[in-house]
Amino acid sequence: MNKFEKWLLTVFFIELFVGGGGRLIDFGVLSIRQVLFLLVVATFLFRIIKTRAFFDKKVNTFLLFDRTAIAIYMLMGWFVVSAVIGAINGNALSVIVMDFLRVAFFALYFPLAYYISKDRYEKETIITILKYSSLGVAVFTIVISLLGKTVFSSNFASYYYFLNDVMNDDLFFRPSHSVFYKSHFFVLMGVFLSLNALLSRKHSKLDIANVVLGLISIVWSETRGFLLALMFGIMFIVFLDVKTFTDAIRGLKNKFLTVVQSKVMMRKIAVSLMIVAAVPFMYKYMTIERFGQDVAAPTEEGTESSKGDKAEQEINDVSVNARLDFILASKDLVFKSVPAFVVGSGYGTEIAGRDTGIEMSFLDILVEQGIIGLALWLYVCFILYYNYHMYYVKKGVPDTNDVSLLACIAALGLLTNINPFINNPLGIGFLLIVLVLSKRKAESIKTTA
Repeated sequence: MNKFEKWLLTVFFIELFVGGGGRLIDFGVLSIRQVLFLLVVATFLFRIIKTRAFFDKKVNTFLLFDRTAIAIYMLMGWFVVSAVIGAINGNALSVIVMDFLRVAFFALYFPLAYYISKDRYEKETIITILKYSSLGVAVFTIVISLLGKTVFSSNFASYYYFLNDVMNDDLFFRPSHSVFYKSHFFVLMGVFLSLNALLSRKHSKLDIANVVLGLISIVWSETRGFLLALMFGIMFIVFLDVKTFTDAIRGLKNKFLTVVQSKVMMRKIAVSLMIVAAVPFMYKYMTIERFGQDVAAPTEEGTESSKGDKAEQEINDVSVNARLDFILASKDLVFKSVPAFVVGSGYGTEIAGRDTGIEMSFLDILVEQGIIGLALWLYVCFILYYNYHMYYVKKGVPDTNDVSLLACIAALGLLTNINPFINNPLGIGFLLIVLVLSKRKAESIKTTA
């Protein structure tokens, strides 16, 4: 691996983690993320040609036909099938192409399968970049929200248009003037990594800053899916830690006593319970901030209340209403025929009047790619967990970062059914990174056997 390759990968990871939707910079019809994707693939192909490693599986990972590579090939092949089905069904060609290019990011697996290793681009380097990127996005969004709530509150329209002009319409402001940015997803991932490190007493000052500022940024984003994902992810970490900590101990009573006597375990359980308890209150706060409207308190005579009753909150949760429409429309599409259920209706399918921006990823996958496509997506995720499971069976408990990454993927699985992440480059990129890291973990069993 030469300096250019290392520099290119570093720029690619930074852009993935902080670049939001990936269109902060455009080069004609191509975005900066698409350009970097093509550069990484082209650079990897150049390495294969230059070193004449056409049949060397240690370099040419396209020839690796192990469990992971076969799953990726099968999934990418099904993307082609879904595009063909969409064309046969008469779906808009432009939307079919857009849907296909969005998931073509999976081709990045093969360069990453070569570059990410102890001898080339290490896991620790990627995690450090992710943590710093998470902190940077957290600080950026907090400052944007603060300025919107204070300095520019009286002239917010100008502030809004100026920022979205600079950020290429990648910022989403709430009625409270708080901001949501797509890279908030990586703020959440950074919080998982840093929070687990903090609770395990393996933290740095960066982790402390990441937890504090990351949580503030997430709360101010008013994205309720993040709250649910945060709760689920920390519970997942506690579950894994408790299980691996007590697996060698026999008897339920002995397991319980061992957990109670462990300060680390009790600290994680306490934090988990605090988050679980806080989520319903924060969820209600976010709902009111985004959809609540003050209305006059009702009276018997229809006149104003003489007792000065507080105005009630009328909630018109259009976000939930839209998702209910998607579910009902998807049900009709999936069960309209056996082929639609098995192979899907193809890319470009319109759901509830929309052919883009479907906010429930797995439902979108089921409609467009059928039960076969959904099974392939889930199989790729299963391989990731299977790799870590095999390592645990043979070598013992994975390190703190590995547990955090597993929790990140579990949270992603939940979050993507509320906010679409897993079937676009932002989520696919992160999934592929963890997939390759899990593959390296499984391979370490063989090298030390």
